[in-house]
Amino acid sequence: MEVRHLKLVKEVADKGSLSKAKDSLFLSQSALSHQLKEVESQLGAPLFHRVNKRLVLTGAGKIVLESAERILSELEQTEISVKKYVSGDRGSLRMATECYTCYHWLPSLMVDFNKEFPNVDIEILPEYSNDPVTHILEGKLDLAVVSGRVDNPNVKLTELFTDELLALVPSDHPWTKKKYVQAQDFADERIIIHSLPIETVTLYRKLLIPENVQPKKVIPIQITEAAVEMVKAGMGVKVLAKWIIEPYLHDKRLAVVPVTRKGLFRTWYAVTINRPDTPQYLMNFMEHLRCNIAGVCKGCQDATTPCVK
Repeated sequence: MEVRHLKLVKEVADKGSLSKAKDSLFLSQSALSHQLKEVESQLGAPLFHRVNKRLVLTGAGKIVLESAERILSELEQTEISVKKYVSGDRGSLRMATECYTCYHWLPSLMVDFNKEFPNVDIEILPEYSNDPVTHILEGKLDLAVVSGRVDNPNVKLTELFTDELLALVPSDHPWTKKKYVQAQDFADERIIIHSLPIETVTLYRKLLIPENVQPKKVIPIQITEAAVEMVKAGMGVKVLAKWIIEPYLHDKRLAVVPVTRKGLFRTWYAVTINRPDTPQYLMNFMEHLRCNIAGVCKGCQDATTPCVK
């Protein structure tokens, strides 16, 4: 039994005849008669009998009608849900970022986004932070925020913003007398990083590895507050984004130094699967990311200009 048979039974039961049902089903009366005989033959039972020129449901017909009403209603709701998903009105968004510190801006972003898309559920999955792009490709994430480009034709990159990385040091550190530090300056230092492998750390990838510099010691610490306390205690130096460092600079025990004469910068991207039918809510969420993280939106001049909407 096919959907067309269910529609036929429902319309004939409502209208009472094939001649009246043919207009709403956009078929001729003879075509409907053929379909009715076809489904009755498949089921081995008549679905209608004639009473005073009107087709009335038999017992078997009532069973089919009950299923038809339920199934057709579910199909209609499914179609509506899919259309809302495609148009961006309804759906779910699973995301992660490679930097734990980035999660602090999510609550305010989610509040703003949910005002626009109240039927989109956002799920934050920090357990996928170490390798979010792989989880995008495996279908476990819809969006990942990463620093640095990803060379894979199966994912799409949307540039979000660029930030500068500075060296955070104790206020009595010799580097505070320098205008900036270079790669070789790190050779005698204990470097605090977020996590291994070191090849994923921007400082290493962009500066130390190209200059063949190996620090005295590398200390992985994933909690920013703990890393800052270690810097205060003189147990190492840490290279952090300027926007991460700023809340801690009221402490006179800390100081910052630029990295290289031209500065050390990284670019952040939103990574999604490369597909032609990206939901509208996902594209809008990436625009919210631009505005909430970096203060950048269409019409802004640069990454330091406040976003005004």
